[in-house]
Amino acid sequence: MDDAIVLSDGEEDECILIEESTVVTESRDEKICSTSFSLVDAVNKAPPPRQRSDAIPKKDWLEEEMDELEELMKKNRENNQKTAIFEAGNDDLRDIDMDFLNSNRPSTSSTIAQNKPEKRKLTEDEKERQRKEKETRKIEREMSAAINSKCELYTYCHIGKTVLDTLPGLEAEMRVLYLERKIENQMKIEKDLGTRIEWRRKCIEMKEDENGRNERFEYMSTQNLFAVVVPAATLKDVIASNSLTDFIVEQRTHFQNGRCTMLIVSYGRLDIHKKRLHPLSLEIYERHRAQIVQIDNIPELALFTAQYLRSLARREKKRMAMVDEENSGGGGGATSHKLQYQGEKGIVIGTRQEIVSDWWSKMLSTIDRLSDGQRRAILQLIPDPIAGIDKYSKMDYSLAHKEISDLVAENGRRVGPAIAHRLLTMLTDETGTAVVE
Repeated sequence: MDDAIVLSDGEEDECILIEESTVVTESRDEKICSTSFSLVDAVNKAPPPRQRSDAIPKKDWLEEEMDELEELMKKNRENNQKTAIFEAGNDDLRDIDMDFLNSNRPSTSSTIAQNKPEKRKLTEDEKERQRKEKETRKIEREMSAAINSKCELYTYCHIGKTVLDTLPGLEAEMRVLYLERKIENQMKIEKDLGTRIEWRRKCIEMKEDENGRNERFEYMSTQNLFAVVVPAATLKDVIASNSLTDFIVEQRTHFQNGRCTMLIVSYGRLDIHKKRLHPLSLEIYERHRAQIVQIDNIPELALFTAQYLRSLARREKKRMAMVDEENSGGGGGATSHKLQYQGEKGIVIGTRQEIVSDWWSKMLSTIDRLSDGQRRAILQLIPDPIAGIDKYSKMDYSLAHKEISDLVAENGRRVGPAIAHRLLTMLTDETGTAVVE
C-alpha cells in the first residue's frame, strides 16, 4: 500500500514523503519488508540554494533515487506474480493465469475422438432392411391414426346436390360448421345421389407386393347407413296413401350395401298424430330397419350430418376392439355383453327366514315404479316368494290380481293393477318370456 503525505510549513515550500510497504507470503508465513524513501532527507542532503549568479548544478542525486524506487517497485510486482498462483487456491481463482494452465492440459475433445470407435458401414442388405422397417412403421402409424386421433379426417359425408338445391342455405351452413370442427374437406357433393346422404370411410391397409416389400393400400368403404331427406308435407302424403313401405323399398334398391339402416329425414313439422306415427315407426324399423327423424331447420340438418360423421368415424375403433376381444378368447359378439345386476346384494349369514326376507326385498326393489311403502305392503302379504309361487300358481289370475292390486300402503295408496300384473308375472312365469314382454 502506497501512502503520500504532504508536509508543508508554508504556502511556498512543500515536501512529499513516499513510503512503500511490501507483503511477501511464503509457505503461509508472512514477512513484512519495508522500504522507505524520503524526499525530506534528500532535500536536506542537497547543497545549499544557489544564487542567481551561480551556474545550474546537475541533478544526479534525484535521478539516482528515482531509479532506485523503480527497481524496488519492479521487484515487488515480480514477487506478487510468483505468489499469486499459490494464494489463489484459498483466496481468489480469478488471479490465476488460465491460459498458462490450459496450455499444459491435454485436449479433451481430441482424446474422445481418439477413443471413439470407428462406425461400421452398413451393407446394402442392412440398408434395404432399414428402409423396409421405416416404411412399415410409417404405414402402421397412419393405420392407427385413421381409427384413433384422426378418424374424422378419414370419414366423408357425401350429400346429393338435389338436397342442396331444394334447401337453400344448407351448403353454406354445412361448410361453416365443418370448418369450425376442422373437417372442412370431409364434405363431398355428388350429382347422382339425388336426395340421399351417405357416409364413406377411407380405409388404409398394408399389403405385401411381389418383391416382399410392404406397401400402402387405400380404398373407400361405404358405411351401412344412409339418409333420405324428404319434405314433411311429401312424407305426410306418402303415409296417408299407405305407400311408405313401397317408398322404403325403392330407396333401398339404390343403396345396395347388405344389411343397412335407412334414416328418413322429415324436414319440417310432420303433422301426423302420435298414436298413428308411433306404431308405424316400430313397424318400419322391424321390417326394413328404417327410422323417421324429424328436423325443423337448416342448422339442425347440418349438425345432423356432422354428428353422424363423427359417430361413424369412432365406430371403427369399437369394432376393432370387439374383434380383438373375440380373438383373445373373451367370448366375443353378443355373448360377451352380459347383464349385470347393479343393486345391493342380500345377506348370506342368518336364519332362513331372515335370508329369504332380505333377498325377497332386494328382488322387489328391482320392479320399476314400486315405492318403498308398496314394497313393505307386499312383504307383509307375501313374506316368502316360494310360498307365493305355490299359492298364485293354483289361484285364478283375476282373483290373485285383485288381491295384490287392492293392497294399501302406509301412505294410503293402493298397489294398483300395473304393479300387481308385474308381480304375478314374476311369480308365475315359467319360461321367462312373459317377464320380458
